Amino acid sequence: MTPMLTSMILPTVTLYLLTAAAAVLSSAADVTSSTSTQREDQYEILPSADLLNRLLYLSTTYPNFCTLTTTQEWFGLPRAGEDEDCPFDEIYAAEKKKKGHSTANASGKGCNNYVLIIQDKEAYPNDPDVQLDVNFSTSQHQSSDGWKFVPDVFLSGSVHGNERVGPTSLVEMSELLLESAACESLPRMKFQPIDHSNNTDDTITNANKNDASDGLHSFTQEQWEQELSTAQTCRQSLTNNKGIPSPLRQWLARLVSTRRTIIIPTANALGYSRNKREEGSIDPNRDFPFDIQQYHESECMQTIAGRSINELWRSHLFQIGLTFHGGMEVIGYEWGAPTYLNMDAPDALAQNQIASAYSRYSNGFPGHVPYDFGTMNDKVYYVRGGMEDWAFAGSWDPERVVQCAPTTYGGYPPEKTVYNNSTLRAFNMLVETSDKKEPVRKDLGSRHDPLISSSGSENGHVARNIRLALLAMDVVEPYVSIRGVEELMFEDDVIPTMNLKRSPTSYFDDAKLVWIPGGDEKSSLREITWTVGGAMTIDGTEIVYGLWDDLPAQLAECATGLYPSMETSNVIDTKFQIVQPSNVEGGKSGGRSRWHADGAYPAEPEGGDTYEQIYNFDPVFKTSIDITNIPVGTAIAVFARAKVDKDWATSAANVGPANLGPASHIVNARTNPSYFASNAGKVIHGREYGWWYSDPITVLVGDAKEVEDLDVNDPTTHFSLSSNARGIVTAVHVNARFSDKTGLSNTLSRPIPRSGGGGGGGFTGGGETTLSRSSSVSATLVVMLLIAIGIFVRLVRPRRRRRRAYGQPVAIPADVEEGDDFDASYRDDVG
Repeated sequence: MTPMLTSMILPTVTLYLLTAAAAVLSSAADVTSSTSTQREDQYEILPSADLLNRLLYLSTTYPNFCTLTTTQEWFGLPRAGEDEDCPFDEIYAAEKKKKGHSTANASGKGCNNYVLIIQDKEAYPNDPDVQLDVNFSTSQHQSSDGWKFVPDVFLSGSVHGNERVGPTSLVEMSELLLESAACESLPRMKFQPIDHSNNTDDTITNANKNDASDGLHSFTQEQWEQELSTAQTCRQSLTNNKGIPSPLRQWLARLVSTRRTIIIPTANALGYSRNKREEGSIDPNRDFPFDIQQYHESECMQTIAGRSINELWRSHLFQIGLTFHGGMEVIGYEWGAPTYLNMDAPDALAQNQIASAYSRYSNGFPGHVPYDFGTMNDKVYYVRGGMEDWAFAGSWDPERVVQCAPTTYGGYPPEKTVYNNSTLRAFNMLVETSDKKEPVRKDLGSRHDPLISSSGSENGHVARNIRLALLAMDVVEPYVSIRGVEELMFEDDVIPTMNLKRSPTSYFDDAKLVWIPGGDEKSSLREITWTVGGAMTIDGTEIVYGLWDDLPAQLAECATGLYPSMETSNVIDTKFQIVQPSNVEGGKSGGRSRWHADGAYPAEPEGGDTYEQIYNFDPVFKTSIDITNIPVGTAIAVFARAKVDKDWATSAANVGPANLGPASHIVNARTNPSYFASNAGKVIHGREYGWWYSDPITVLVGDAKEVEDLDVNDPTTHFSLSSNARGIVTAVHVNARFSDKTGLSNTLSRPIPRSGGGGGGGFTGGGETTLSRSSSVSATLVVMLLIAIGIFVRLVRPRRRRRRAYGQPVAIPADVEEGDDFDASYRDDVG
């Protein structure tokens, strides 16, 4: 490698290492301790004090992914109750004092209304919700406003205090989410630390000086191995003890990293602590300013529960929500207001499809069928002042909204119930969890495989509502993810704490980098595999690919963080090649998501050993890119994109108000490219031409001779490369997180970044091409890297199951004894 190439790459790598690793040791220790927390297999309803203890445990153990606060601290609201109510709140105040935080308004007469915010704080430190945590600090210096586009999810556990299933379901769900995200984030440094102690290069020396001035320090090989060991421990624990293998762990980590979820487990904190329906003498679910009778303005926003929810909605831009109740078993959506009795709501088709998916995924169990679903007017009963209709229509049906003027708790400003055109346009569905408001414990379900939809005795009221809430988080926004190249399936999906919008070149710097052999007269096609989630119907999906050098240096809008930027979209539309899926029947390009009533399509056949075959949930799209005449050393950017749920724009025949088209954020974001909504700094944009894009991957075209001497039957290397049935290496994931033992790939695998883009002219066939974000990979160095990978896997994966080729039979190694927990399907489980 030339001195110039080294000087360009190493400073970037060094800076990344140091900035990405602040607080690694303490966080890793937290994850380790969390895996040792064993709970009884059967769920149980948690009373208020136990709920608080669990919330404190989560906020202390997973500080990078959640914040615990109260609406009293956040919004200055009073407390409901008397001196004898909620004495356990003093535990919260004591915990804050122990951490050196202000205890002002942390406890007092009455009950705190707790709020748990789940989000990726490292990825979006500028988010105002992140900044509520005064103890949180990050080494990531970014000015991006990407946090504005993170979709908001609202989950309420108990508006009626004697309806007990919701709070426990949400706290148990939160623990699964947070433990999975924290585990998936390890090892937290994308590259192993490099020892520069004997390096005299001025650039590296200066970089280290700059890092020291920021109060950062280098991490040692011992610390890196501690991260790997912790990753091994938590992955094994999730798989063995909680039934969450790698595909499901990655899904939960995605939900944490790409959503902002606001959970108010006991909105009616006073009622829950007393096990009473009302807050005092007032029903909080009649306390919202929608479709109430004239001259009754003093009869809304009377409760602290109602005001807490109101403040949360005023400070966010929710697209989807759930409010858990009890007394029957049904999922209800709009309308539930008497004005619209016997009428359909706008977006009724979308609401029906989502409610249907909720019912299927939550499922039934002995003595209880899957949830019935329909409008609240039909399936439950109508109410005035209901939260669900308020959250859906408060911004676009002003004739139904009043300014509240309550006299309770010293009053509440009337302007707090004046809403802009965006605040209240969400699907906020009612979930009546159980016929009994506090079911017996044997009907709550168990922790056995909690994310697998089942109708057996392991399912129950808590178990199924955990899944229902996770589905709501998933479907709030569509996503597209590239899963593999050739026979190689990626061991990562979304990596928590990694924000690709962090710096001008980070999409390029942090993309998965895959080496493939160049084309020849026998074969010039290379297969790409991808999936689409967060939707119901996939109207169309495709792969687009072209030169990295044709793209701008920053793929997102610099000012706002919107991805992809208009400039990026224009380059893709004018210079990139487009290929349709090859495994969809009838020459079509669409399919179905895992949530569709007819199941995922296209799907991998069952019975194999691949991710998609064992966990046959998501659709699996495949196609091939043509690398004919692409020179060795060329860096290709590959995106997958999709259009989804276009049928949601269809209006019901009996819609009320009459002649109204799509009204909700979630429908407009998918069906209206020009849609724009904003509240409290958060933004929802329609997508240009309706496309939702994956993060890019980099495909680096290499020389097949570079891996001629590699033994593809070596079982220790198959997690980072793939081979075909003839034993020929077809793809190498060069910058895989778990493949780097010596630091070689830090200098091998990074094509050279540059300051600007747009200089290329697309694929032109043969001829000379000068690419500043391209590099060829030396044969000797590649073999050294792969040998190092083999050594690494022998050290940390003594029992890894051998996999000769994609879809081929696999054999269990001889050192695995009967009774050992062992499964090759969890390809990225580090142990």
